[in-house]
Amino acid sequence: MLKKRLIPKILVNKIKINNTNRYTMITTRKFKKNKIVGDPVSQAKIYESQKTDELIVLFLDKNTNYKNLETIKLVRNLASQTFMPLTIGGNVKKLEDFELLLSNGADKVSINSIVFSKPEIIKMAAKKFGSQCVVFSIDIIEKKGEIFMFNRKKKKFIKVKLLEYLKKIVSLGAGEILLTDIDRDGTDRGLNLSVASEISSKLNVPLIISGGCNSSKDFIEGFKSTEVEAISAGNFFAFKDQNPIQTRSQILNSKINLRT
Repeated sequence: MLKKRLIPKILVNKIKINNTNRYTMITTRKFKKNKIVGDPVSQAKIYESQKTDELIVLFLDKNTNYKNLETIKLVRNLASQTFMPLTIGGNVKKLEDFELLLSNGADKVSINSIVFSKPEIIKMAAKKFGSQCVVFSIDIIEKKGEIFMFNRKKKKFIKVKLLEYLKKIVSLGAGEILLTDIDRDGTDRGLNLSVASEISSKLNVPLIISGGCNSSKDFIEGFKSTEVEAISAGNFFAFKDQNPIQTRSQILNSKINLRT
């Protein structure tokens, strides 16, 4: 059995500070209402010192370009100043973006909106770099028992048969799924365990769930009541009193097989 993972999430956006636009770590609530946290690299180093298993870094700026020197410099700094696996994504559009990220320190690449218009990019990336490098990130909301996924590029929701859709994504070569519940993002409502339970046992790749963590109990319940391999959180680790070390300790005390 694979050991469970605890994964902080760093969201990065361009913020004007002292009349200069610079990459800054933020948190969101329902993908809106941004709060500034601080320097992404400094925060990543803090998470590493707190025994983090790995890190997810997502660029939110729709104009993110991995050929841009400032952008790729941040990726290099994250990789060179920390020593934990990095999943990096946000506005990834082509195989060249995969190559730039992987060659500059990323261990995995997260893709999202491009899959709606170009699903074959999964197969192409898996063939060239290996499925283990390809993380498909899907953002959902649940209304009256139906699931809708969010297309960030077009800013619209699309009704989906989630399990059927994710199985198709996996068949194309995705090696991991990151699922975020938008309505729970930053709300402290707890994870969407019903959806996670339904799909985690039926996928043959690791499922990471995110959105809504309020206490260590949410992580414990998430691992115990579903077959997810990892839980990711942004607001929880940025603003709660508990850091990853404390959360990890409570999870381990609950006899959960956590990566150590």
